Amino acid sequence: MKEYLFVLAAICCSFTAYSQITVSGTVYDQQGQALPGAAISEKGTSNGTSTNNRGEFSLLVESDTSILIVSFIGLKKIEVRVNSPQLNSISLVEDANQLDEIVVTALGVKRDQRNLGYAIQKIDSKEVINVQAVNFVDNLAAKVAGVTVSQGATGVGSTSKITIRGEASFTNNNPLFVVDGTPINNNTIVPFVTDAAAGFQEIDFGNGAMEINPDDVESVTVLKGPSAAALYGTRAANGVILITTKDGSGKKGIGVSFNSTNSIETAFRLPKFQNAYGQGNSGEFEFVDGLGGGVNDNISYSWGPRTDGRLIPQFTSPVGGVRGGDVAVHGGAPITSTPFLSYSDNLKNFYQVGNTHINNLAISNSFDGGNMRLSYTDLRSNSIIPGVNLDRKNLGARLNIYASDRLKVSSSINYVNSQSDNRPSNGYGSENVNYSLVAWGPRSLDISALENYWQPGLEGVQQYSFNYTFFDNPYFILFENRNSFNRDRIFGNVMASYQIDEYWSLSLRSGMDYSTELRQFRRAFSSNRFKQGAYAEHQVGFRENNTDFLLNYNRRFGKITTDFSVGANRLDQRSTNTQTQAIQLAQPGVYSLANAASPIQVFQADAKKRINSIYGIAKFGYDNYLFADFTARNDWSSALATINSSANTSFFYPSLSLSFIASNRFDLPKRISFLKFRANVAQVGNDTDPYQTQGVFNAQVPVNGQPTFSDGSLIPNQNLKPEQTTSYEAGFDFRMFNDRLIVDFTYYNALTKNQIISLPVSITSGYNQQVINGGEVRSTGIEIILSGKLIDKKNFSWITTANFSRNVATVESLPQSDGRLTLGYSGVYDNTNQRVWFQVEESGRIGDMYGTGYKKTDDGQFIVNEKGEFIADNELQKLGNYNPDFIVGVSNNFKYKNWDASFHLDWRQGGILVSRTLALAGVGGQLEETENRPEAGIVVDGVVNTGTEENPVYVQNTTAIPAESYYRQYYDRNHEENNTYNASYLKIREFAIGYTFPNTGNKGLLQEGRNLRISLVGRNLYAFSEIPHFDPEQLAVQGNQFLSGVEDMSYATSRSFGIKVGFNF
Repeated sequence: MKEYLFVLAAICCSFTAYSQITVSGTVYDQQGQALPGAAISEKGTSNGTSTNNRGEFSLLVESDTSILIVSFIGLKKIEVRVNSPQLNSISLVEDANQLDEIVVTALGVKRDQRNLGYAIQKIDSKEVINVQAVNFVDNLAAKVAGVTVSQGATGVGSTSKITIRGEASFTNNNPLFVVDGTPINNNTIVPFVTDAAAGFQEIDFGNGAMEINPDDVESVTVLKGPSAAALYGTRAANGVILITTKDGSGKKGIGVSFNSTNSIETAFRLPKFQNAYGQGNSGEFEFVDGLGGGVNDNISYSWGPRTDGRLIPQFTSPVGGVRGGDVAVHGGAPITSTPFLSYSDNLKNFYQVGNTHINNLAISNSFDGGNMRLSYTDLRSNSIIPGVNLDRKNLGARLNIYASDRLKVSSSINYVNSQSDNRPSNGYGSENVNYSLVAWGPRSLDISALENYWQPGLEGVQQYSFNYTFFDNPYFILFENRNSFNRDRIFGNVMASYQIDEYWSLSLRSGMDYSTELRQFRRAFSSNRFKQGAYAEHQVGFRENNTDFLLNYNRRFGKITTDFSVGANRLDQRSTNTQTQAIQLAQPGVYSLANAASPIQVFQADAKKRINSIYGIAKFGYDNYLFADFTARNDWSSALATINSSANTSFFYPSLSLSFIASNRFDLPKRISFLKFRANVAQVGNDTDPYQTQGVFNAQVPVNGQPTFSDGSLIPNQNLKPEQTTSYEAGFDFRMFNDRLIVDFTYYNALTKNQIISLPVSITSGYNQQVINGGEVRSTGIEIILSGKLIDKKNFSWITTANFSRNVATVESLPQSDGRLTLGYSGVYDNTNQRVWFQVEESGRIGDMYGTGYKKTDDGQFIVNEKGEFIADNELQKLGNYNPDFIVGVSNNFKYKNWDASFHLDWRQGGILVSRTLALAGVGGQLEETENRPEAGIVVDGVVNTGTEENPVYVQNTTAIPAESYYRQYYDRNHEENNTYNASYLKIREFAIGYTFPNTGNKGLLQEGRNLRISLVGRNLYAFSEIPHFDPEQLAVQGNQFLSGVEDMSYATSRSFGIKVGFNF
């Protein structure tokens, strides 16, 4: 009997084996392009495979009645019977809803966002270029929850600061930028400067990421938390911004696109001045030589006479055929008196109408076996600041070649040339034109008279100005004392991917970011800081090479999907920074180091760094509703090595993320289309700069023609570790009504420890600072994204998206036993009494600002002396915190037939801003707040102590002081308390309205497959804010730090309107 059963089983098995067949086919997209990596599975089984680089597959199935399920990321999956003729050429079409869900994650891997266990946000190309900004970073403002962007203060070409989830580090909060898988440099290198009232002032030459070409961007993905960014190890603590550029895939054949944006810019917001009083002091003024030879003519306050037309000698008044200010020509001859008037629009007329022209031409080709795209962009921008400009040329190329059915070779190369004839100086001092125009620019100043800025017969030698004691002619500054630069940069990579078999694949990539830059600083004779002129050359170089590989295994076991990867990366980085300067010239107008009339000074800093890394990824999925990701990375950083040891260089960073798609597991109410819960935990690091663990020698000014070096001012730490952030994150994604309403919520709690701190030490040690690890900061926050299709009709649609974020970074511990730790300051020269201090203390917050003020009672009333004057309090007090309480971004997109419109709002609530314009122009009597000047004086609203300090008795003050004294005390720049604003604002960030011309069928210019769109665009249109004198969005520069919370004699930002034309064929 057993023998019969055995024979029967063998016969059954033979019939089963005989019924199995091998099927093959090819998968294409709707343009006819082969799709490598498309998933092929036999319905009802765990049997499956994927297509090769030519879109081909082969699979052994159970019978000729089997059904194949064919799917690809971003495309609609379909079912095909194996006996169908369709099998030979399977075409998949786009799934618009699913395409929006595909995001680029760490290491450039594309994934379905719905499966991820961490917060990630994607911006598509249209959002980036709809209303294009010159600085790429500005295009991200208020569009991503948790991302804060602050535009620069020196117009076109200046640095924009970006942070993700606030600031949790005492030293470095810059996110990592990655373009097509290769990290790029986003640093800003400021020239060598000092705090003294001499030498060159700070000059902002822009941040590295500003040079990314928006016209080439396909998408921007922001990896916010450590879990999303953990695979970048020691560079991931501040988040990662992944940028994917456009390639030539898509429409079969050759495609050409042309985009042109032409805009004009005007000053966004200017100070509001009083115009009743002019130059002078105590109501008196008379110009003689601008050096104090007249009546208050070395003082540019507006505490002089009324500007009522009375006759007074002025710098514009005639004398012997020249002007009163032509002192070196007329030699002190009597100056004719002329009407003393105010010039209410002098600053408005100083700023010019700027213009920006951005033209992009791109050619793409999708062909059998690959695709390519070549793009060229020419940007020319003339700032609203006279003499300031930026020219930039971007050339980008992407190439994808399927060399065989297993091998794909791709490359992404970008070349950028940026140059400017002049970058304006920042901060307080005579090299910043706002020093003479706003802070100390009297209301009787006729700025237009300064355009002819040479004294006649002394061209190139002696400038013409209204004051020769403290100031330079603003036109002289911008057209003669120029800070030019020319920068060449190339970044990109070459990558090869090989499909070893249906489960195993290998990719190799090598990328580079290389730049070289020459800056030239010219100072003409008679400059306030350089009486005999000056010239400097600043050479800045940067190179970073990244080489990596990734071995991947991907297989499905029934309901379980697995994906394993292991890889390694090697980073080599080098930066060079050399400034050579002559602070006196032998001949005027000859800007060359060979024309030096004093010893040439050289400041030089070179740095090298290497990071070796290995990492692994394990991804699991179960039945399309439960997903888990495990990652691990180990870094070895040369920045933490010493001459004698590398034992302290190794650091490990793990992460775990989970997601549960409840809507795929349970039958929820029909109105709920998607519901996912997610959670993750991760550790990442924040590396340090080179040479913190070992002492170095710095080059100094040569002595007697011989080179000199000195020991560094920093005590190194051979046991230094990178900062480490441990983060916990949880959230949910909730969608209703077939995804017409989307809610995304995230909560995070991160602890950053081993803060890298430079502590001050006693000068008797021979050093200024000691670098240590110490301090912990806890960063907590929430992020909410709401999106709704409010109207979705055939001819009209309205989509609104809003994001909300709140972050609080609290200091939990510091290395010292008590007191506050100084992280930075913004000051006037080297005067410690005129500084805003950025300090932290335990239980305080990063962003706390300290300054001085005036004596007050416990209930906040000013205490004045018996003369009715304010009493200074020189003890540092907390002024507030510059971080907003929350940030909201709102975008609205409308479409009616061929018309479309959009606008974007940026709301930041809370925080303070310390204003030097308010302090200095208030003391100088320039602002409208100082116009009320009653002859009887002003009574300070405060109290007088008629008792003792121990037992005070306060009575209301009734003693008046002169108006000039009142305002000069109230706005005193030595005491910041009264010079602060609530930094809240609501800004109309972007606006666009456009029309897309309809197609004309198969003939004509706009035949099928071509489109033409024209739009009117605007940027930085209006701000609702309590700040009357300038744009509330501010960023200050002090040394090499970019500081929030301080307005430091800033230039006007710009409002732009333009026309954009896009043609694709």
